[in-house]
Amino acid sequence: MQKKGVLSLLFALVLAISILPVSAAAATSQTAPVGEGWLIPKLRDYAAFTDTAGTIAEQAAAACCQAGLMDGVDGKHFLPSAGLTQAQIIVVSARLHRLLSGGSLTYFEPISLTGTLWWTPYDGYLTEQIPALADTEWYPAMKEAVTASCTRESFFRLLAAVLDDTGTTLPEINGVDAVPDCCDQTLMQFYRLGVLGGKDAYGTLEGSAWLTRGAAAAMLARLIDPTQRLTLDLEPLELCQQLLGVDPDTVLMTLDGQDVTAGEFMPTLVSTVSGYNHEHFGSMILEQSGRTSVDAAVEELQMLVLCETLAEELGLDVPPSDTLYFAGYQGLTAQGQAWQAHHSRLRAAVVNQLGEESFPMDRLPTVTYAAVWDTLPFSDFSWRLYDIPVWGGHF
Repeated sequence: MQKKGVLSLLFALVLAISILPVSAAAATSQTAPVGEGWLIPKLRDYAAFTDTAGTIAEQAAAACCQAGLMDGVDGKHFLPSAGLTQAQIIVVSARLHRLLSGGSLTYFEPISLTGTLWWTPYDGYLTEQIPALADTEWYPAMKEAVTASCTRESFFRLLAAVLDDTGTTLPEINGVDAVPDCCDQTLMQFYRLGVLGGKDAYGTLEGSAWLTRGAAAAMLARLIDPTQRLTLDLEPLELCQQLLGVDPDTVLMTLDGQDVTAGEFMPTLVSTVSGYNHEHFGSMILEQSGRTSVDAAVEELQMLVLCETLAEELGLDVPPSDTLYFAGYQGLTAQGQAWQAHHSRLRAAVVNQLGEESFPMDRLPTVTYAAVWDTLPFSDFSWRLYDIPVWGGHF
């Protein structure tokens, strides 16, 4: 085996050992007094880690180790910036479920395994206790890649399943229904509980980002210890004001007598401009045609509005969606998201009936711009959109 392979294997084993079950020798009595207000018992004392001392990870690492949910990679180091594998999070979640159910971690000792299957007894416990996990898309995917790094979203989905199954309820201390990259209420509950604060001032989740040991410890500690929970004052992301400097209900244009507000136009505007920001060839072709991405967004809007007429002419019944929309998701208003979703459904129905190539582009409604249009800061719009969560980035 090459030296690099040996080192990788050793490191993986160290991380695995760092969350092996708490031994009977290390743990105090399972009836140890619960920390004041804690959800689960404090099982043991721990020696402070040298790499968390004086950092924001110190208190969280202490709580997780005292509760028996996590351990250091050795006696002196917690490695807060290191990642956690899917297998490790399955183990942590099984421990949490056991403790929240009033059980003992010694339950796992007789069935503990070594080698590559070391995590399977914990999976067996979880799937027995929460059979619905097998019917999800994400949990089987975790098990298919147990050595891969766990994502933040997978961590919270598994955590939510554990809380739900154990009947664990916590007081909601924050009013958060959406952040720029998420409006899934299963995940939003962790903001409301003060367990999750997000990655920036807007509370961006970054669900696809890898979960670090420090982040996992922080969020587990906030869950079990109410003194560590967050009172949030998130900055709202409202793109009409931030990018255009107008209120969402400001009328920007009229299309064949129909007013279109900034809030209604914004979903089309940012999705179109962001698309060209990320597509070099398309952006080059657009530039060569003498048009801008804002021009393309207006044309897209014309098509959406035309679909109202076409759907009526074709006798298509496309009722509005009953989906509940939340202000702030992707920086958009709830009304703007609903408008966009309904018109997208209209367009899909029309194209399905006519065919994409038969769409009557010659019938696009005439645009009459409001006086405010000429004052809007479109000259550097694409570059300012570059810095916005969800829509950001460039080719």
